[in-house]
Amino acid sequence: MNSYYLPGGLLLAFIIAWFAPEAGAILQEIGLIPWMVVTIFLINGYQTQLNAMPLSGRIWTTALIAVVINLILSPFLGLLTATLLALPTGAAIGIIVTATVPSTLSSGIVMTHLAGGDSAKALFLTILLNLLGVFTIPFMLPVVLENVGSIELSPWPLLKQLMIIVLIPFIIGMLGRRTLQISPKHVIIRYLPSTCVIATVWMSVSASSETLKEISLTLIGIIIFGAILLHAVLLLLCLGSRIFNPSDRGEWIALMFTASQKTLPVAVGVLAALNQPIGVALVACILFHFLQLFVDSILAARLAKSGDLSI
Repeated sequence: MNSYYLPGGLLLAFIIAWFAPEAGAILQEIGLIPWMVVTIFLINGYQTQLNAMPLSGRIWTTALIAVVINLILSPFLGLLTATLLALPTGAAIGIIVTATVPSTLSSGIVMTHLAGGDSAKALFLTILLNLLGVFTIPFMLPVVLENVGSIELSPWPLLKQLMIIVLIPFIIGMLGRRTLQISPKHVIIRYLPSTCVIATVWMSVSASSETLKEISLTLIGIIIFGAILLHAVLLLLCLGSRIFNPSDRGEWIALMFTASQKTLPVAVGVLAALNQPIGVALVACILFHFLQLFVDSILAARLAKSGDLSI
């Protein structure tokens, strides 16, 4: 059930928001979306055990490669994708914001496990990328977005926003684990983050429903192609890094599935902070999320069966 909960919930949220957007739009107007992100990182922090982190061996070289690919190169690859496909402003913003945010909070770890990789190292890379992303997003995003329309973005308000909704809740969640007696594997703890992602998409789509209904199938097709292209390039960069960093199988699988994926809730939170119409941009973020899960599930199944990928 857990593997179908998020994609099924996202599909249901999109359908409800499409046909009955009023309730979601009201909640979005109240300002609940940032609180959804706060809740996600509270739980993520609560589930994290620092003493279980693999901090020896070549992991720091792998971590550096993950940071370069996921947080430094990826925003420019997103800009390049949007430019090559001549995406309109809304779609370009969605692709670029998606390319700028860090790794998924759970999907990359799950894919690593399914492929027979090192889940502990995937968890470490995920946490590292998301914490560093708080500081890279505010400074990378203005650089790449200045090439898209007339968007003026100051890094400092965005940095403050990300510290409030990502970093501080994560730390509070970690500290809370020392005092609370709730198991990190409790059903509520396991499903609450995905529920918050679903609620975030529901509210965002509801607030932008009129804009979404004007999107052409041609544009959706171009966005799909761009999302697959961007994700494929990130995967190839991760695979290619084996030439310079010949780590063990479990570690490079962890790198591939964490450094190539992008988190949806942070992307939606960043879009909300841009004070721009986010309808088309949100569609780009959601499509990228679905497509990366689809592509990576195929890769994970192949790796689990054959044990390797040729590059």
